[in-house]
Amino acid sequence: QAVFLLQAVGWRWWRFLNSSQKLAMDILPLLPTSPLSLAALPWTAAAHVFQHVSAKAADLGHLAWYLAHIEQYRQEQLAHANSVTYLDHAGAALYSRAQVLAGQAALLQGLLANPHTVPETEELIACVRTTVLHMFGASNDTHLVVFTSGATQGLQLVGENFAWTAGGTFMYANESHTSVLGLRQFARRAGCDCRSFQLGELRSLLHATGAGGSVVPFGAEDGDSCCSGERLSPRPEVASPVVHNLLALPGESNFCGTRAELSCIAELRSRPNPWRVLLDAAKLACTPGGLDLGRCPADFTVVSFYKMFGYPTGLGALILRRDAAIMLAPRRKAGGGGTGGPECALGPAYFGGGNVAAVSATSGFAVPRPELTSWLERGTPHYQGIVTLPSQLAAVSRAVGSDDVRRRHILAVCREAYLRTSALKHGCGRLLCTVFGSHQEERWWEKQGPTIALVLHFADGSPVPYGLVGDLARARGIVLRTGCHCNAGACQQYLGLLDSDLRHFFASGKVCGDDRGLIDGRTTGVVRVSFGLWSTLQDVDRWITFLQEEFIDCLPLDHSRSSADAVCTSDSPESVPQLWKAMVGAGNPQEEMATEEVPRPRVVQVAGGNSETTDTTRVGASALPSISASEGCVIGLKVYPIKGCGPLVVRHWPMDPATGALFLDRRWCVMASGFGSSSSSSSSRASSRASTRPLNAKRAPQLAQVQVTLWRGRPRSGLKEEAALIVSVRGCGAAPLTIPLSPSDVEILQKSGAEVEQVIDDSAVVACQETWEEGCCEARAAMWFEALLNEAPLHLQEDRAVVNEGQRSHLANVPCTLLLISTASLQEVERRCGLAMPAHRFRANLEVSLGVAFEEETWPFGQLLAVGGTTIFKAAGRCMRCQAVDVDPEQPQAAGPSLLAALASVRPEQGRDGGSCQPPSFGVFLRAVSSEVDKISAAAGAGAAATVAE
Repeated sequence: QAVFLLQAVGWRWWRFLNSSQKLAMDILPLLPTSPLSLAALPWTAAAHVFQHVSAKAADLGHLAWYLAHIEQYRQEQLAHANSVTYLDHAGAALYSRAQVLAGQAALLQGLLANPHTVPETEELIACVRTTVLHMFGASNDTHLVVFTSGATQGLQLVGENFAWTAGGTFMYANESHTSVLGLRQFARRAGCDCRSFQLGELRSLLHATGAGGSVVPFGAEDGDSCCSGERLSPRPEVASPVVHNLLALPGESNFCGTRAELSCIAELRSRPNPWRVLLDAAKLACTPGGLDLGRCPADFTVVSFYKMFGYPTGLGALILRRDAAIMLAPRRKAGGGGTGGPECALGPAYFGGGNVAAVSATSGFAVPRPELTSWLERGTPHYQGIVTLPSQLAAVSRAVGSDDVRRRHILAVCREAYLRTSALKHGCGRLLCTVFGSHQEERWWEKQGPTIALVLHFADGSPVPYGLVGDLARARGIVLRTGCHCNAGACQQYLGLLDSDLRHFFASGKVCGDDRGLIDGRTTGVVRVSFGLWSTLQDVDRWITFLQEEFIDCLPLDHSRSSADAVCTSDSPESVPQLWKAMVGAGNPQEEMATEEVPRPRVVQVAGGNSETTDTTRVGASALPSISASEGCVIGLKVYPIKGCGPLVVRHWPMDPATGALFLDRRWCVMASGFGSSSSSSSSRASSRASTRPLNAKRAPQLAQVQVTLWRGRPRSGLKEEAALIVSVRGCGAAPLTIPLSPSDVEILQKSGAEVEQVIDDSAVVACQETWEEGCCEARAAMWFEALLNEAPLHLQEDRAVVNEGQRSHLANVPCTLLLISTASLQEVERRCGLAMPAHRFRANLEVSLGVAFEEETWPFGQLLAVGGTTIFKAAGRCMRCQAVDVDPEQPQAAGPSLLAALASVRPEQGRDGGSCQPPSFGVFLRAVSSEVDKISAAAGAGAAATVAE
């Protein structure tokens, strides 16, 4: 019946089928003037109309916009793309054979030389500037065109040259592209406030006015320390006579296709203290006729032509209003004249070839060219690509028609894809997809671009990782985009993510551009399909077939559920055809870390005024003057005899009389590429260091698996007490390595009453006499570590740091020191990033429970600190962290979540001055004061030991 109606009354079937007069009045004026002939449609489109006309009579008006002849044109002119289903027109448009031939013809019409050499080339470029302005509804009287490599470079030019003023405001939409967010760097350096707003609340800005009629921003960046996140009160008048405010927004979201209400721009510019408006039209201009600068008076507009035509790439434009061009004009130094160099608001601006009218190499004399296009177009422009632009516009116009015809075709394909995608359901009745954007708005064709952003759901309602969708789509020859698409703000808004969530994702190993679609069961991005001029209903059919065959009635791999009945409450299928494993659980290092048991030190509470509790090691105040008022309890005491290897956990331990550090701490080091010497002479040390390379946990992660314990006993042939370090590998049955201690070392252990956490029984050590001989021990140690690290030659070298602070030992990063970390600080880092922070990963000697997080970082250099009431230290600086903290002793080769990245993400206060790239710090070095070292040297550790109670 539907086909009969279409053939009999032509396109007037729409009024017949639609009972809503209001909707008919909205749609009919926008339909083509020619009838919609069923005979002109291919069978796929005709069958599609027949299938859906009865069930969805109110959703078929868009089909009248569909251009059926594009299917045949695509077969002929886009044969290079016929093997794939291309659904990423928001990333780049498809180019046709006709476009490439038209571009070649334009290049072969005559010689195109460097425009700085041949004036004719510059004249052709000037004609193309006019063509570009006409393309976007502007003229040379009102606008200028600056050719760039793309929209990103256009944004960069605005940031570098805009007349930022202290006290001004840079406002940007949260849903802006990352390239827009980068402008915050310029604004902050100039002393401007940075604020953000939701794209849908643009009109609300018109009603938020401050003193003098200026618009006051009302949004704040989540997590930014300089923004409260609350609605702001009116900003007082700035003392500067002229304050320049800049508002940046996308014309259309590249994330989901939602369009901004651009009619607000004219009113924003008409205020007494007007806003300068920067429009990112890279996505908006993809839709033919979408950008009309005659109706949208943005001061600065950026576009990318490859997103519009597909060819040529590497070409875009910055379009400026002439009355706003002064905001980007070069500035001179005070009293400049001809001798001052060009400057922007932030200092001297860069200039290149073709930018200056005069310049001297022997002084600062430089005069910029008066034409703004010459000033901003640095070097030789992409003149061959520029000259081909008119041919690209002509080629698509000849093939399809006017902007209106092309725009309606693209929207028709996208609308059909949206209606069919949003209607897909699992057998239990649960929707397959959650779609974002403005597709459900009454006048959707004005508020929504040809883009669909969605999250897929399994039959149990859990999200499908977008990485899985991307892999399955590639296997079927479908090109689409997954992730956040360089639009973190839109991802946060639509997925309900906070700043803390993004930090947690990053700490868990998530980075922009990867395929980690799920973290802790939460989706981190979306699937995006977008349509363009050469899209057809066949592309929609393949997309829908892909969703139906790969995801309908599918479950994630979850052994706790035995059947689909556990998740579907009605109309549940008898069997689930496929099971897909969501990337969470066994494949998520964050969840693995959360479930495994991390060994924790035994906590010893501070006495808290109870005089009877005396078996605790206290850190903090004493009778000595100028000692830190911080107070806490040492809950962990560790020694690292071999650099990079595991710790020797002790309860009572002496200081080293030679170094002032903990006894045996960093005494040995595994050396590679040569053999060092244990001689104490400086010449011998220098030659050794020139030919050897120390290994640590960062360079050799397997070292983290090495465990060190202490054996003390009497050998069969002697009466004196002997001691040795027993070196073994975690979870390995290989024979341990025995490193004997010298008689002087044993004497220090005896006199100090040293106690270790784990006692080794005599039977665990093979006390063969030959293993105690020095030469044999060194050879065995070399062979043992070579077998462990699969690297040769290696050598276990013994060395001792010196007490002088200015001299450095290669066996310790900061010699003659102890490293202290605070458990309160660890807990605060865990709270901020949501990632477990095992104390043993930070390889500290002292683990101290202080009352306030990061209290230790307030200690100035040289601050005195008493440990146990007898040993006095002074603060010797912070510990700068490296990738060694990412090495997990349990799984040294595993790529788990980065603790270093987590530490950097939750400590934004570090490196705020000018964007320092310095690594994050955690922990404080302590150095024993000289007087105490002398006491230790004289008494050999008698009573001067840092202890932890039983």
